[in-house]
Amino acid sequence: MKVLITSKSFGKYSYNAVQLLKDHGIQVIRSDVPNPTAADIIRQIKDCEGLIVGNDTVNREVIESAPKLKIIHMHGTGVDAIDVDTATSRGIWVANVPGLNSNAVAELTLCFMLALGRKLLKHVEVVKEGKWEREAGKEITGSIVGILGFGNVGRRIVELLRGFQATIIGYDPWVDLEWAKRENISLCLDMEEVFKRADWLILSLPLNASTEKIVNHRTLSIMKSSAYIVNTARGGLIDEEALFQALESKQIAGAALDAFAKEPLPMDSILKETDALLTPHIAASTIESIERVSMMVAKNVVDALIHGVCESAVNNSRLAKESSFESSKKNNTQEYKND
Repeated sequence: MKVLITSKSFGKYSYNAVQLLKDHGIQVIRSDVPNPTAADIIRQIKDCEGLIVGNDTVNREVIESAPKLKIIHMHGTGVDAIDVDTATSRGIWVANVPGLNSNAVAELTLCFMLALGRKLLKHVEVVKEGKWEREAGKEITGSIVGILGFGNVGRRIVELLRGFQATIIGYDPWVDLEWAKRENISLCLDMEEVFKRADWLILSLPLNASTEKIVNHRTLSIMKSSAYIVNTARGGLIDEEALFQALESKQIAGAALDAFAKEPLPMDSILKETDALLTPHIAASTIESIERVSMMVAKNVVDALIHGVCESAVNNSRLAKESSFESSKKNNTQEYKND
């Protein structure tokens, strides 16, 4: 059995995850190029039963080029770059490991807030230029932090914010109301209220049809001119052209982004013309997080390829329905023949 690994992080800081695959007779194949395109993956995946990916595009063409493929595993949480529909139709598991990198993502979120509020990068450059100039910043303490999404990351952000004595507001239609009450979170009736009231707007959402470009011309127009946006979730949540215009016109105070609509961020991206804080999708990239995620991914792949089960698959229920439908169709066909 072979597993193609395109994730640059898998097993990077500990060999244990790779060794676990090998101990079960699984041949590990590393992508021969970093940040592989769909064409690069197609070239390498033909005889593989497994695929472990980072933020790589796994579209219909990739999936259909791998007749032996049984599992596609994201080295992290987001599976929006994977064609789950096509994978499901071909009986392939699509799996992830939600929650294991929550602390790393939440810590970077607070790092961004502190860096934005204290104009950290600007002051670093001032000193490097031989100057000694200061510009007053903004504290988190006493401010209104608006969080969109209270999943694993959103809840961890709330925990880390406790010491700042900030007012936390937010929106999530599936939030645990008892938990929100215990954490003294003021839940809003809709997302617009969060946009209007927040001094800090934190995006902690999955990317789907209902969340794509929720930060747009309209929602930016109702934000405070002193507000900041922090996105350590998915790039597609933001209309980058709209954000560019808002930053250039000082419609909002600033932004820190770790994810983008297209990655790697193109050299000619208009975001590079702003003073936004931009990082190359590093939110989950801590040694501790990568080790935890790699081991869990390896265990899940072993379960799938050796034991035929994958409890972490996001499409398990759909695969069960597909299997039931195929079985029913087969039985009906057999009954017709018997008649």
